[in-house]
Amino acid sequence: MLVCIAIGAAAALLPACGARNSIARTWVDWCPANKIQAAENKIATISEANRSLERRILQRERELALLRCDPEAPVQTAKPKEIDRQDWNSRRIGLLEGCWELDSRFATTNRQTGVQSRYTRWTMCFDARGVGREEMRADNGNSCSGPVTGSFDAGGDLVIEEPGNLQCSDGGFIYRLRNQCRLNENGTASCVVSQPEVGSSTTVEFRRSAEGN
Repeated sequence: MLVCIAIGAAAALLPACGARNSIARTWVDWCPANKIQAAENKIATISEANRSLERRILQRERELALLRCDPEAPVQTAKPKEIDRQDWNSRRIGLLEGCWELDSRFATTNRQTGVQSRYTRWTMCFDARGVGREEMRADNGNSCSGPVTGSFDAGGDLVIEEPGNLQCSDGGFIYRLRNQCRLNENGTASCVVSQPEVGSSTTVEFRRSAEGN
């Protein structure tokens, strides 16, 4: 099973604009700047709304996973820590120490069957040197795990990458993932996840996990 990232597109929201050239009887590509800006603003607003809903859904899923059979038993949930901005700006790799978890949606598509899998859990746990291990679990029960390492590049982005394809419990694998991350204002990390071997990419968000920190 060869699995690559599922990609979404928002290009359909952009307006189709044109101006008629009455002399040559041809169409000339033209789009007023205000219409372009309005479309870009609309895309940004929708994207942020989607991310907010995804975070709420994931939080509810985590809460459901903690529920016990006894309805009277309280559910204990720990508040996750924010990523230390000063350590990030100083490119101190020790900030990775502990566990991180997915804070948005992530899906892959089987290149042979076209079947899409949504991953409801993706955790990474690191030591103070940025050496760690990750585990991913899909909604169909399939799980994938393997080593990861983190480092800061020359531009100040945090790069988390795998040494090779990620092996999964169903006998398949996910093509090698490379995460290039920047710190958000809300204390989470926004990462461009790419698969260099197949040219796929998408964007996800991670936050520090309440577990292992």
